[in-house]
Amino acid sequence: MFNLPDTYRTGVKVALKDFIPKNVKPKDKKRIKDAVKSVKLEYQIAGEEIPSVINKDYRCQVIQFYNIEVENIEDANFLASIYQNLIKPFCVLHMYDTKDEVYSLAIKRLSLTDDTQIVIENSLVTQPFMLNVPDSSKNRFLAYVDFMQTKNKLDKVSLYKEWFYKVYMLQNEKAYAKVDIVLESNFWYDSGRTAQIALKYMELVKQRESLKKAVTNAERMKVNKSIKTTIASLDCEDL
Repeated sequence: MFNLPDTYRTGVKVALKDFIPKNVKPKDKKRIKDAVKSVKLEYQIAGEEIPSVINKDYRCQVIQFYNIEVENIEDANFLASIYQNLIKPFCVLHMYDTKDEVYSLAIKRLSLTDDTQIVIENSLVTQPFMLNVPDSSKNRFLAYVDFMQTKNKLDKVSLYKEWFYKVYMLQNEKAYAKVDIVLESNFWYDSGRTAQIALKYMELVKQRESLKKAVTNAERMKVNKSIKTTIASLDCEDL
């Protein structure tokens, strides 16, 4: 997964009885039981070769990678919403059935009121990729999440955020005509600039979604003006 080195491989099978949370509603528990066939903690980036981050915002000492076999990939969004909130470390959930696969990622921070709890800042589930079928979109995705090609390994949070933002941009690549330039740029080495540019990109995606929902000409004109401003701001970045 993500072309991770074998040194990070764990291959630990997770018993389903341990994977099903006890504090969810009975109907959700039944849905999980019906949906999940098997779970493996396939990889775990631990140790300090890539430094951990422990501060007021993050307690990131590992990044986990799960392979989750499901009955039907249509349950992926439901499972991602459950487990990204329950699994406290940054993690990648690879879910697949007999035909398709998806990946779930989420940026998490510590709660400001209770540092034993996490808060999801941003999350996503990729579009489905067909298993064992040549797919240019899947190949593009795999190229940009390839561990060996990832640029910012300053620490575990920076590494995971590069993955998250690149996947987000790939999922919303029609939002910005110069997305390939953004993805190939060297600003990824700089965590601060990465956050700045990613924020603009995410704002552009939201604006384009707002344009689709606009009803009146006045609303469309207002949103189009905001879109042009955000695009101009991205164009001005030294990519």
